[in-house]
Amino acid sequence: MELALKLEDLLHTSAPRSDLKAWRFDLHDTAGIEVGLKNNRIGGPYSAPSYKKSISGELFLIWEKNRYTSAKLDAQVIAGFEDYFKLWQSTAFYDADGVGLFTPAQLPEVPLVDQPAREIASGISATPFQLLDEGYRQLTGRYQAYKVDGKVRCYQDRRVIINSAGLHLDYLQTPVEFYFEMNDCYGESYQEKRWPEDDKIRRIIDNTGQIGMKLGTQTTAKLTGPIRLLLPSAVFEMFLNYFLIENLFGSLVMNRQSRYTLEDFTGQRMVLREDLSLTLNTLLPYRAFSYPCTAEAVPGGEMTLIDCGRLGTPFLNLKYANKAGMKPTPIPSGGRGFFLKTRQPLPSWDQLVAGTESGLIVYSVLGLHTQDFSTGSFSLTADQCLLVQNGEIVGKVKAVINGDFLGSLLSPESKLGSFPDEDNPGYSFIATAAT
Repeated sequence: MELALKLEDLLHTSAPRSDLKAWRFDLHDTAGIEVGLKNNRIGGPYSAPSYKKSISGELFLIWEKNRYTSAKLDAQVIAGFEDYFKLWQSTAFYDADGVGLFTPAQLPEVPLVDQPAREIASGISATPFQLLDEGYRQLTGRYQAYKVDGKVRCYQDRRVIINSAGLHLDYLQTPVEFYFEMNDCYGESYQEKRWPEDDKIRRIIDNTGQIGMKLGTQTTAKLTGPIRLLLPSAVFEMFLNYFLIENLFGSLVMNRQSRYTLEDFTGQRMVLREDLSLTLNTLLPYRAFSYPCTAEAVPGGEMTLIDCGRLGTPFLNLKYANKAGMKPTPIPSGGRGFFLKTRQPLPSWDQLVAGTESGLIVYSVLGLHTQDFSTGSFSLTADQCLLVQNGEIVGKVKAVINGDFLGSLLSPESKLGSFPDEDNPGYSFIATAAT
């Protein structure tokens, strides 16, 4: 990338005539297409097809006397480099615990480039339009949707990481995503680094249609008190990410903002049932969350976060790894890449629902980000739910749900149900609800 090489040259030239000790940057040169489906119309005025290009990234400068600069990068930085450099120098912050560069001996390789996606990202293919058209026809025809929205994004992203210690990483990746939403009530999405196979597209369309139709049937049932909440895989991942994964970040642990302390990790505190483990893997081929290294050049990889219910290591960038006296680790990307595993055989999701006497299948919640993740407790409006009575789905309800999510992960009453083609299972636990 010409911009990256120019920036590298400017930083090398500027260092000898200033108090700049070291530097690194992570730059993305992205180009691709977006096509939308809005109010049953593909490529209308609110979803016009577009070809987009952008330069983005981050820069980290290490100055004398424990001073540091962290800044965003874009295409304008090169043109006005001298002015930016003076600004970075004058606004550098002091950090007694700041650390230098990390240059690994070797970086892992992971396949992240899909040739069909590269061709589609060039903007010369009708495939995105065909995908949206197929979803629209299936959802309005077979599933009787009166309103369908959706979008397809397909990009080619060239990522360059360079530091003053000699690291030079340059690789391509092809992020792809699409989604469909039916009647403003339910939708499903796809985010990976390869173009989806036909059966995956059909599954997302069919799931959107089937669940959307069920959510179109209202029930007048009144709820109050204890009930079993059933979280499909995507919603369960959202709860896991917010309440559990968030508490595993070393910056929060070391600053006493997490539910857990460093001593909880070194002492292997029990935080899940003994039959449950949690791992992170950033080296799976073509996955949205996969990468060879972090922006600090810490290699990606697979790590065990919680083993048989007991804490292992927090997520540690260079600074907090140094403070904790531990090795730096991979960091989750986009709230995904973690896998809850169990030694027990699991029933299917349909079997889990069929075995529920009284429950709510929760497809959407409002205000999750307002909850205190360190407590694990929640009080949320669940605006898209299906009521289950005696193993049968009765209809849609809207409810206020309350519970202790982290506490439920230690409860023998909580259950898991396998979801085909998903990273994590569905989850069922006891909480309270009121309509």
